[in-house]
Order: sequence, then C-alpha cells, then structure tokens
Amino acid sequence: MKVLLTGAFGNVGVSTLEELLEQGHTVRCFDLKTKANEKTARRYGDRIEVAWGDLRNPADVAAAVQGQDAVIHLAFIIPKMSVTGVESEDRPEWAREINVGGTRNLITAMETLPTPPRFVFASSYHVYGRTQHQPPPRTVADPVDPVEHYSQHKVECEQMIKASRLQWAILRLSATLPIAIQMDPGMFDVPLGNRMEFVHTRDVGLAMANAISSEDIWGETLLIGGGPACQLYYHEIVERVLGAMGLGMLPDEAFGDVPFCTDWVDTAHSQQRLAYQQRTFDTYIEDMTELAGAKRHVFRLFRPLARLWLLGKSRYFQAARAAGTHDGWRDKVAVITGASSGIGAATARRLARAGMRVVLVARREERLNDLAAELRALGGEVLVIPADLADEDEHVRVFNEVRAAYGSADVLVNNAGLGWYGFGSDMPWATAWQMLQVNVVATVRLTLLFMEDMKARNSGRIINVGSIVGSLPSQGVALYGATKSFVDAFTTALHRELRGTNVHVSVVRSGAVKTEFYDKATEHTSPLYKLAERAGIKAELVAERIWGLLKRPARVAYVPWFLGFVPWVELSFGWLIDLLGPLLLRRGQKV
Repeated sequence: MKVLLTGAFGNVGVSTLEELLEQGHTVRCFDLKTKANEKTARRYGDRIEVAWGDLRNPADVAAAVQGQDAVIHLAFIIPKMSVTGVESEDRPEWAREINVGGTRNLITAMETLPTPPRFVFASSYHVYGRTQHQPPPRTVADPVDPVEHYSQHKVECEQMIKASRLQWAILRLSATLPIAIQMDPGMFDVPLGNRMEFVHTRDVGLAMANAISSEDIWGETLLIGGGPACQLYYHEIVERVLGAMGLGMLPDEAFGDVPFCTDWVDTAHSQQRLAYQQRTFDTYIEDMTELAGAKRHVFRLFRPLARLWLLGKSRYFQAARAAGTHDGWRDKVAVITGASSGIGAATARRLARAGMRVVLVARREERLNDLAAELRALGGEVLVIPADLADEDEHVRVFNEVRAAYGSADVLVNNAGLGWYGFGSDMPWATAWQMLQVNVVATVRLTLLFMEDMKARNSGRIINVGSIVGSLPSQGVALYGATKSFVDAFTTALHRELRGTNVHVSVVRSGAVKTEFYDKATEHTSPLYKLAERAGIKAELVAERIWGLLKRPARVAYVPWFLGFVPWVELSFGWLIDLLGPLLLRRGQKV
C-alpha cells in the first residue's frame, strides 16, 4: 500500500514509519525540511520517498497526496516538547494555522482526487479536559471538554474529518513519551497524583500501521493506550524515569497541583481491532536505561548538581523558594503591559510565582483571560485590563483602574510594543503612527502617570523593555529600532533624575527573543536577523532578569549579559556596517 505519513520524523512519526516499512508498505514522508529531519531521513536512504513541505501550503499538500492509498496524519504543534521549539500554548494562532489549517488543506486535497485515500488522524485524550474528579476510565462516548489550544485544535480537526467525504478513522492517543533524554519544564505541570495512561511509542506506530489495513475501523474513533498494565499515577512515571537515569525522585513541591488533562482510558475495543499492545511501561524504562548508557554513571557522580539544575526548571519549586526568601515583594502590585504573550506573559508568570499581585494589560482579551485563569489556578491574584495602548485615552483609563483596585502600583513593566516587518518606505503612515503611539507615547505616558504616585510614596520600580536594536540602526526595522533607542534614552534620563530616591527606572535590553515579532521580521530582513532568530533567547530569561531588577535595581540590564558590548558597535564599526549593508540586503532579498 502507498502511504503518505505526515510528521514522519517526529516521535510517533518514526515509530510509525518503521512499522510501515516492516509491513512492506511504500512510504512517502511529509515533513518540514530542517537539519534534524534531514538527518533522520538519511537513516532510511532509498527505503522511503521524502516530500519536504509545509502543511500551510496547499500546493505542497496537494502534491504529497497524489497517488497515495492512505494518509496517516501525525504532524501537529503540541503543548510540550515540540520539535519546532515552539509550544502550541505559547503561539496558539501560529499553531492553529498548522494544526487546523494544515488538516483542512489535507482534507481538501484528498477530496479532489478521483479515489480519495483512507485517512487516519492522530488525536489525543487531552480532548476530554480535566477529568480527575470523574471515575475512570474515559470512553469514546464521554463528552469532550478541551481546555487548551492544542486540544481545541484536535477537536476542531476531528469535526472537520467527520464532516468530510473521506473514509476516516480517528485514533486518540494516550501519553506517548519519546525515547529520549528530554527534561522539559512541562514535566512539572502534572500533579504527582494525576492518573496517566502510558502507551509505548512503538505500540502507537503499530496501531497506526495496522489501522490502514483494517476493514473494521472506518468511521470510528478509537482510544489508544497501553492497557491496564500501563495505567499509572504520575509519581510512578516520574520516579521510575528519573531512577533509570540515576537522578532519583524530586521533592513534591517541584510539581504543580492543578489537575492535568490525562486519565486512564478504555482500550478494549481498539486492542480488539488493531492488536497493538505489545509493550509496557517496564519496556520503556528498559529503553531509557539503555539510551542513557554510561551517562547514568555521570549523572550519579554529579547527582546533586544535576538535581539542582533540574529543579531550576520547575516554576513551582522556584515559587516555593521565593515564598521563603523574597517575601519583600509578596502581595506587591505589578502592572505589566503587552501581557498577552511573549515577554509580558513570561514576566506575569514570574512575578506571580513570587507572590505578587499582577495586572495584565493588552489588546487581546481572550489571551489575557487564559493567562489570568492559569495564574489564579496556581493561587495568584490577577486583574485583567483589556486596553489598546495606541489610544491615548486608554493610558489614563488603565492608570485609574489600577488605582481604583489597589490604590497604587509598586511595579510597572512597560513591555507593550508594535513591530513593523518590512522596510520604512513600504510602511503605511497609519501603521507608523500606531507604532509611535504604542512604543513611545504609551511608554512615556504610563511611566509619568505611575511615577508620580511612586515618588509620593518614595517607593517603586519602572522597567522598560527595550532592545539592542536601538543601538544597531538596521535595515528593515528602522522605525522600530528608533522607538527602542528613544526608550533607552528616556529611561537613562529618568534613572539619573531619580537618583537618591527609592524609585528606580531601568531598561532591559535583550537580543532576539523568540516571539512572533522575530518570526515575522526575519521573513523580510537580512540574514543577520535570520541568524539572530535561530539563536534567540527565551522570554523566560528576560522575565528572570526583570525579576532580578526588582531586587537589585540598575540603569540597564542586558539579556544575555554579554550584549553589553553592543552600544560600541555602531560607534566603532559603523563604517564597516555601511560597507556590508548593501551586500547583506541583497542576500536577504534572495533568501
């Protein structure tokens, strides 16, 4: 059988690919062309056909489905440990373009063929939402109640598939852990008492391969899990995995307490149809032990340091430490603009973990409410103020609402910003004016409003989020860079003006942070920006530096610290940039 396999080089993808080849199928692998995927593809040589492409491109998808008897659709942006490096919950709109839009493109392409291929879709038991308060197991008949963007995307895709003219089957997967040494911070989000059904990645691959040859599953939704022997509590999984690597169990306070979207499931029907349950959690532990190999002895040798490093990834453990050592900021009020995503959302999480009351300000109310719900679930106090800071009247409204709720603010983080992803000559004046309003006017107005209250109390912190681009006038982001340069100069002047008081104004100047701005900016600017984006830092690192400025004020903080050399680049090497600029621009236009 000719089979198109999307997401072929991911965790479940490789397991499915190997089983398909084992069963004698001809496999066309569809995935993004990345170095990691190319390396994986080379392992299979001419045993597979590779179709590099993007699910968002209908032409790529239409070409891939040609001549196929079946399609197994695995490609999806997931909440944790995504091979893209970006989680669905951090970039929900972008993830939806791939998850829902890509699935729609597949359905459309298949429906246009004279004989549409069979379609197997990998869904998830996350679609049931939080069910720990219900008696297990979950069944196909249970109602779905998605609580995250990822599972909402899965439900939407399921609905599209059921409404299509295709011969389809939906397989909802349980926890399918990769056979890899990956210590993702998301591991701490699951409460230790959470029920979790494990299924071995190779068993999932077998289920997928068996599905396309089955005559009994079409039009059905099946639950794929490891069976009764793989119905565990999360503390059992963590303890045994960490034990296999020689690290030992971590303290309870490192883990969250908000029920996670996992449970035990009824797999009797799927096992009868697909006969895929061949491995247990013991098999997985054996796989992990073999993979760790000699590293286990290194982990044991440096066990205290390794455990300390791992605990540093737990926001819950850090919050517990902060509660005992940084009570000076507990219950203080922090106003954070641009809080719906990126640096703003990361900063809100960091300050909330320290026990601060956070005020979230941004245009996108839905995102603010999602973040507020997350922080409240962790015991935080949150006030949401939806506001478009391009409107000057909104600045005063935000200030008044904060005063009405709390009397005053102890911290203001001016993070809201608007970017332009192209050259100044192409920029509509309305966009340029909006950028000036948000990046400059809003920062100035909010700073001056809150600063007067802080000066009256002789206490407060104002932190403006800048960028090193303010010191590197660059092609493609000229006005954006100019606004950041203004923020730098404005902050420096106020910092000196307030010297001798207990009101401090600081600026955080970061390199390329992995946010939506740089994803779009690098599509239009020079190779230097593309390099910067690939080496971009995480928003959480900037948030950590902001938290550090509350405890130890400074005029400027660079993220990473070594970017402190950047202000000297233009002064010392501006002539060289002028010479190389046209060359870089020509290369950028060819990319």
